[in-house]
Amino acid sequence: MSDTLTAELMTSAPLKFSYSITPEVSIDTTVSGDSRQNATVSIIYGSMTLWSGTMTQFAPEITTPFEIKAGSITIEEGGTFTLTIPTSMQNGAVAANLKIKTATSTVPFNALVASWPLSSAN
Repeated sequence: MSDTLTAELMTSAPLKFSYSITPEVSIDTTVSGDSRQNATVSIIYGSMTLWSGTMTQFAPEITTPFEIKAGSITIEEGGTFTLTIPTSMQNGAVAANLKIKTATSTVPFNALVASWPLSSAN
């Protein structure tokens, strides 16, 4: 396999990220597309996917359509994930804007749950 072909495959290979909310709950992100312009986020409890959604450059925001109960926390309905596509000037990113409820309180959760360059060849 030529070096050029290998570099092209690596550039467009899916990237995977995992951001822990609690020891049992994480937000997993898979980035795909020739320009890494698509991102699928999943809310994971243990090994179970509780909810998943995909963002593209044409639909860069998704909203959780229902309350997600994951162990000792609940992610309230209406949380958003926003995709920033990578360019030569900025990394791509997925930002989460959620409200997390526990037995005693509800707190905002705002975090950059994934960040990546336009390509590894740059």
